[in-house]
Amino acid sequence: MLYVLTALKCEAAAIEGLPGKHIVTGVGSFAHKALENIELTTSDSVLNVGCAAGKTGGCYLINSVTDEKSGRRFYPDMPGSFILPEMPLITASGIVTEPEPGSLYDMEASIICSFAKKKTAPSRIAVVKAVSDDGSRRPSAGEVTSLLRGFRDEISRVIEYLLPGEDQTDYMPLPMSVADELKLTQYMRLEFEDLVHYCVVSGKIRKLEAVLDMLRKEGVVPVKDKRQGRRVLDEIFARLR
Repeated sequence: MLYVLTALKCEAAAIEGLPGKHIVTGVGSFAHKALENIELTTSDSVLNVGCAAGKTGGCYLINSVTDEKSGRRFYPDMPGSFILPEMPLITASGIVTEPEPGSLYDMEASIICSFAKKKTAPSRIAVVKAVSDDGSRRPSAGEVTSLLRGFRDEISRVIEYLLPGEDQTDYMPLPMSVADELKLTQYMRLEFEDLVHYCVVSGKIRKLEAVLDMLRKEGVVPVKDKRQGRRVLDEIFARLR
């Protein structure tokens, strides 16, 4: 099943009739309730389509989503250049009136990515955003529908890629026993999950496994306490750069 998620009804109206189960989630924190009702499985795909604030106009396939409040990052694994240009996105907790150049801003993508990555592979998650404003004014519902409708063909191609039957990358996360070896706190576990997710997307998962094996041979892992776990996690980040 492909779930096509939009925050607003006017966004959904622009892509009505395209394949997938379309769900309007609501903006920001309201999306949590809508997502709780989706019984996502490992074989399902998720596409978030909508508008965003930015300094550069156009429609983009999002290559990274950062939650402004928590700092967590998500990396959808989509081949972007042949469909749409790519751009990073920041999910803010409120309306952004002065977006920084080189990034787009919305209020729900990180919530959707956080939900999707718990169940399905990076290759089955995609975010498409069209720039509707530069923060100086809010577009009308009609303007949003008209804008997204202009990119309907591009959005349709992303949907075709996500539909069942395509050759998609399997998501093979490391066993959570590694987190136990590192004695990670809940916050550090989230960091570690994001690191594994990034390594899968970037093709560095084998390098991460090699770093962990090296630390075991050095006698650093397993660690003795949470404080040492923090230092080792930072060391893993450093060795992967």
